[in-house]
Amino acid sequence: MDDDKTDRIALKIGYDPAKYPETNGYYGTYLDLYLLEFTQNLQWYLDNLDYASGWTWFDEKGKALSDEEVAAMTAQDKAQAFLKGLYTKPSTGRGAGRPSRTMPTGALPTGVGSTGAASTGTALSGTASGTSMIVGTPDSGTTQSASSKVDSANYASYNEMVAAYKADVKEIYAGDKYGNNIVSLYNPLNYIHAKETKKPVWIKLLSGAAEGDISMFNSLNLQLALLNEKIDANIEWQWDGGHVPSEVLGDSFSLYVDQMYAKHVTGSVSVKKAASTKQTKNGTATAMSGTDISSFVRSSDIKNVKVSLADAISYRLKGASKAMPGFDVIDYGQEDYVFGNTKKDARHWNIYLVEIFEKYASVLSPLFNKSKS
Repeated sequence: MDDDKTDRIALKIGYDPAKYPETNGYYGTYLDLYLLEFTQNLQWYLDNLDYASGWTWFDEKGKALSDEEVAAMTAQDKAQAFLKGLYTKPSTGRGAGRPSRTMPTGALPTGVGSTGAASTGTALSGTASGTSMIVGTPDSGTTQSASSKVDSANYASYNEMVAAYKADVKEIYAGDKYGNNIVSLYNPLNYIHAKETKKPVWIKLLSGAAEGDISMFNSLNLQLALLNEKIDANIEWQWDGGHVPSEVLGDSFSLYVDQMYAKHVTGSVSVKKAASTKQTKNGTATAMSGTDISSFVRSSDIKNVKVSLADAISYRLKGASKAMPGFDVIDYGQEDYVFGNTKKDARHWNIYLVEIFEKYASVLSPLFNKSKS
C-alpha cells in the first residue's frame, strides 16, 4: 500500500498455508484492504481520544489517576493508555460483544466466513440484543444467547432443529405470494446497480470492530459495490466497539449529515467538528475494563500505528460469542425477525448453513444443548 489512490487493484484472496501460517494460509490484496481499514480506524480512534468524556483512566498498577493527573495527560499519554487497556468508558447500555482485557494467542480457525448485508439506507448498523433472554423468537433474540448456552427454546434435538431450518429455507426459496425470494429482497447488492433504483449520494456504514454477530466482509463488500457506483461510501469500524456501537469521540450522525450536505450541495455552509474539551476530572469507575492490545499494535510512532493481519483477526474472533469458525466471524443463526412467533423460531434462510449442519452432523450434533425449561 503506497497511499496512491489512483491505482486500480484487483482484489483477491489467495491460499498458501506454508507461506502464510499466521493466517491459516489466507493472503491477498483483498485482505490487505481489510487490514488497511482496521488500521485506519484504529488510528482515527487514537487521534481523537482528546474527545473522550467521562472516562476513568488508570495507571499500570490498576489505580485510578487523580484529577490532576488526568488533566495533565497528553494525547500521546491517552493513546498509550488506551492501547494498554488502562481505562473504563462510561456505560451506555450498548455495544455488547467486546473482547476481554487480554487478547488471545494461538492459531486462527480455518475457513472464510461472510454473509449478505441486512439492509440499505444512509446509515447502517446492527440491531441490539439482550444478554439474558429466552431465545428462539423474534421478541427474544437469536438462536443462541451467549448467556443461556441453549441452541433454542423450541427444539428438543439437533435433528429437529435442522429439519426446521430446512423447512424454512424451502419455504423461502419457493417465494412469497408475489413470487419474491425474501433473501433477494433483503440483499442491498441487488439494488445498488439496478436500473430502476435511485442511487443515494452518500452512505455511512458503522460497525464495532469487536462486533461478534456479522462479518466485516459485509460492510467492506458493500462499500466496494457502492464506490463502484460512484456513491460516496464510508466505513467506520469502531475499535473497542461491539454490537450496535454509538457515535463516539466528538462524532455524531447529525454532524456527518451536515458534513455530507456541505460536501455535496453547492453553496452550502461548511460544518467543522467542534474542538475537544480537555478532561480535567477523572471518571468514577473503580476498576479498569479496557482491552489490552499493546502486545500486537506497533506504536513507536503513535501517529502511524501498525497492526498485523493475524492480530486484527485475533481481535475480531475474541469478540464473537456466536461465531462459526472462519477467517472473519458471522452469527450462525442467520435469522430475520419478519417471521416467527412464540412457538416457532424466527425464519432461518441460510441455505449454506443447512448444508454445514447436514454435512458435519456427526461433529455438531453432540454439541446441541436443548432447553431445560
